[in-house]
Amino acid sequence: MRFFNRIFLAALLPLMLGLAACKTDYTDEALDKAREYTLENTRMLPEPYRDYVRYATPELQIETLFEYMPLTLTEYGHIPRNPEFIPEKAPECDYITSNFVWNPPGLGFSIIALGQSQRNMRFWEPIKVVFKKPSRANAPYEAARSAAIQYVTNNMLYLSTAERVRVRFSEVEILETDFDLEYMFEPMMEGGEAEWKAFLDSLKQQRDKKQFSLVWKADDPNKRIVIAGFGSPDGLIGWKPASGMVLTKKRLDEYIIGRYTQAPALNFDTMESGKK
Repeated sequence: MRFFNRIFLAALLPLMLGLAACKTDYTDEALDKAREYTLENTRMLPEPYRDYVRYATPELQIETLFEYMPLTLTEYGHIPRNPEFIPEKAPECDYITSNFVWNPPGLGFSIIALGQSQRNMRFWEPIKVVFKKPSRANAPYEAARSAAIQYVTNNMLYLSTAERVRVRFSEVEILETDFDLEYMFEPMMEGGEAEWKAFLDSLKQQRDKKQFSLVWKADDPNKRIVIAGFGSPDGLIGWKPASGMVLTKKRLDEYIIGRYTQAPALNFDTMESGKK
C-alpha cells in the first residue's frame, strides 16, 4: 500500500507543479499582503473601521508605470538581423502601480494601500498607506494636475518609482513662480536647435499669461519635483506644462512670488515641521 501511495504521489507531483506554473492571477495574494500591511499601519483608527479593511472587498486602482519590453534580435557585426523573428509579448509583466482602496462608511476619508507589482499582481509590494479625503470639484486644478502628471510620465523617466507613484496619487502644491525658462536651460534637447527654437517660440506666446508651478516632494526631503507652465491671467484655466525639473527647496524659494489658493491647501514645510 505504501508503495502504491508513493507511485501515486510521484505521478501527481508533476501535475501539481504544472498547475502552479500556469497561474496567471495573483490578486488574492496581493490583497492578503495589502490587508496585513494596512492593518499594521492603521492602529490609530477605531476598530470598526479596521474591521472594514479586514472583511470588505476594496477597489483596485491600476496605472501603468513601465510596459514590458521583450528582447529583440538586432544586427550584430556581419550577422544580419532575422526579419522573421517576432518578440514574444507579455503584457502581464508590465510594471504598474496597484493600489487597494477601502471607503469605510462614516469615516470621511479613504484608506489606500499604495503598492507596485506586475500587471498580473505578481510580486506586489506595499509602498505606504495614505488617507485621502474626497476633494471638492475643481476642474482647473484637476485638469492642470492631470497635465502635469502626463508630462512627468512622458518626460521625466529618471525619477524613482516612489517619486512617480507620489506624483500620480498625491495632491500637488501649486505656486505662482517667475522662472525665466528661456535662460535656465541650454539648447541641448534631443531635437537640437530646431526643437530649442520651437521651445523658445512657445514661451513667447505665454508672456501675457501667469506662470504656475506644480510641486511634489522628491525622495530627497530637500528637493522638489517642479513642473512649470502657464495658465490664464486669472488662474489655472488652460494651464499647460512648459518644463519639468528637480530643484532644491532653496533654489525653488528664489522663484516663488505667490500661492494658488483655489486648490487643496498643501504646504510641505508645514507638513514636515508637524512631524518633528
